[in-house]
Amino acid sequence: MVTEIADALSVAALSFAYVKEHKRQSIISDLNLNVRQGELISILGASGCGKTTLLNLIAGLIEPQGGAITISGSKKGQAVGYIFQEDALLPWRTVGSNLRLAAELRHELQDSIEADLQEYLKSFHLTADIVKKYPGELSGGMRQRVSIIQSLLFKPELILLDEPFSALDFYTKLRLESEFYSLIKKQNKAAILVTHDIDEAIAISDRVLIMDRAGKFSNEFIVDLKEREPEDVRGTTEFATYFHQIWSALKSNIAFEGI
Repeated sequence: MVTEIADALSVAALSFAYVKEHKRQSIISDLNLNVRQGELISILGASGCGKTTLLNLIAGLIEPQGGAITISGSKKGQAVGYIFQEDALLPWRTVGSNLRLAAELRHELQDSIEADLQEYLKSFHLTADIVKKYPGELSGGMRQRVSIIQSLLFKPELILLDEPFSALDFYTKLRLESEFYSLIKKQNKAAILVTHDIDEAIAISDRVLIMDRAGKFSNEFIVDLKEREPEDVRGTTEFATYFHQIWSALKSNIAFEGI
């Protein structure tokens, strides 16, 4: 008997437009998306095509003007974790104090916060003494690791990432990609990554979607790689094939849009 994998996210006929000076500019139009538990998808597209707007709609930061967004979990705000390009750590609080915000804001997490915190520090290769430091004392890679842990401690069903690794050096980026992918699979979480990096999208995604200027997905690529270590997969023939296919579709999409 095959067990059906539940959807962590379902988006149906979603639409959104900005109104400026009495003019309506459509950003998202009749968009549909399903993300299963344990699945990591990446979204590629030209700047300004609506990728971040889509994440903001899913997170509930802005309200859609049409369609429906369904997220597993009791409350939308508690079911979603959002990780940005720059961390949102409070500079006047220690790392430990930043991480324990989850228990301060959601009292039901108090019993599990310490055990979860230690587990995540280990998963992201951070030593225990980091909790005594302040964000300003950390490297960019360490800050982003702490930011990811901070989001995970809220126990979200769905994790949204808006170019979280783009400002990091190449080696740190590879390590974080690997750590994050492993954790998503281990905990059976769902994740959506917005990125401009085709290599990154292929290395850690189960699916890669291309968004066009009409606010829809024009292409979908199912990524099935034998090797999943970001440090190793980039040199394989499989990887090169996916890169060529995705880049060709993305390039055609951008050229069609006249950018």
